[in-house]
Amino acid sequence: MNQACLYQRANEVQRYDAEEILQEYAEKFVWRHDGLDCLLDVGTGSGDVLMDFIYPIMPKQFQSVVGSDVSRKMMQFAEKCYSREKQCSFRVLDIATKDKLPEDMVGGFDHVTSFYCLHWIQNQRQALQNIYDLLRPEGGDCLLVFLATNPVFDVYKLLSKSTQWSPYMKDVHRFISPLHYSSDPKMEYTKMLKETGFTDIQVDLKEKVYIYEGLETLKDNVKAVCPFLDRIPLSRHNSFLDDFVNIVSHDLDLRHIEANGEIQKFISPYKLLVAYAKKPALIENLLNDLIISVEAEAGEAEEKKHIN
Repeated sequence: MNQACLYQRANEVQRYDAEEILQEYAEKFVWRHDGLDCLLDVGTGSGDVLMDFIYPIMPKQFQSVVGSDVSRKMMQFAEKCYSREKQCSFRVLDIATKDKLPEDMVGGFDHVTSFYCLHWIQNQRQALQNIYDLLRPEGGDCLLVFLATNPVFDVYKLLSKSTQWSPYMKDVHRFISPLHYSSDPKMEYTKMLKETGFTDIQVDLKEKVYIYEGLETLKDNVKAVCPFLDRIPLSRHNSFLDDFVNIVSHDLDLRHIEANGEIQKFISPYKLLVAYAKKPALIENLLNDLIISVEAEAGEAEEKKHIN
């Protein structure tokens, strides 16, 4: 992801989806009785989605809203724009890390949200485990929204096969959603959530279409989010963007030209995965383990009884 100010100007589709999803799912959040909720947003980017759509739904007396991102530049930008807001702060955090999470963050949040971030992470199980560990031992919930499939991943794959761009895209697989080629993304992600320990799981796969109105709008979006541009010499950016548009227009046939032949629209069909889940309170986990243990012992006893 590139310049924070550019991203904030070009993230219209991310903003539209975040607002729509929150209108539908916000009522699922289980707020604390005392109102002192702490929320962590993962992959905050420039901060506008967090502050414009998540921050306003917090209880009046909430304790903290923390935006986080693996990009230090993004966090510096968000800090500069929003640090004056009440009880709001920003932290650099790699949600996919296998190392220890910051001690002051582990078990410190009632809610975790993430919009348009997790499709960049190949080790989804590690990310989910970290989210689970960041929620309080007393329990909490999460709302995770990310791309399951998107034509942009196919464009990256095709560009990486070009002799011109392959030197800059050798690790292209790192930037393709791990669910992009899944035959059943909903079932696959539900299984991962269950295996992590989450309960009350709801996973939805939403088929959506976004239309980029004009060539420059599409290019601005690519400039804002394409992870490969930083590796490519600036003098070759226009050539890369032209090849990107050519693949979208011809290989994927996603360009629509108006009758007057002047106005171009680019149609992007994609699937958005929306997952809500709860981390049960520690006492609930202990009780469940006890019940399972007792049932297992009873089963063994019954089996021995029949043998005898």
